[in-house]
Amino acid sequence: MKKTISALILLLACITASAQVVLDNATIEDIVKNERNYFNDITEIYRNDDPLLRIDDIALVYYGQAFLPQYKPGSDENEKELKKLFDENKHQQVYELAKNVLTYNPVSLNALFCIYIASKELDKSEDECASYLKKYNGIIDMICYYGDGKSSDTAFRIITPEDQDYIIYGKLQIEQVLSQKLDTETLCNIVSVMPTKQFQARRVYFDLSLFLSQASRE
Repeated sequence: MKKTISALILLLACITASAQVVLDNATIEDIVKNERNYFNDITEIYRNDDPLLRIDDIALVYYGQAFLPQYKPGSDENEKELKKLFDENKHQQVYELAKNVLTYNPVSLNALFCIYIASKELDKSEDECASYLKKYNGIIDMICYYGDGKSSDTAFRIITPEDQDYIIYGKLQIEQVLSQKLDTETLCNIVSVMPTKQFQARRVYFDLSLFLSQASRE
């Protein structure tokens, strides 16, 4: 999967995070829990690839998943099975299972990546393939917009540790990961890497605070 993720970077156009914007988890949680109709409306707009969709709308849908009752960080059996089927090149099964995952988690990078590749292999329509890629790109763009991964203060914020691979191997095109550890003070996963042209630093920071706080409630 690593090589495929790296190849997909040719289709990405991440927004440069020249100015960092602070995301407010408390506001997102309040919207999800107390303004559910609004959250559902934005989610529907996201699903439909509305051209007026804003980057903060994508952020609301992505980070908002962590506050939904069905959010099961690291324990979704469908996601685990999806990776297995993908590695076995079972494209039809990947396609069907990924579609199922996206019904309850529309921002699963794993499902979007897998269904995009599977839909290409199965010769699905260009419009359908483009829709999956647009959603995948939109989430990567949003994560890159809100952080550059070069410090704990500007870490890439993700809702599940699995999403870091799509940043490391896709966006940053990193060839070699040396080690990683969780900083219990900042709640950042610090990944030591060999620098690349896209990322000229030896450490990539991923903010797992939202994931860890929600996982502790399970």
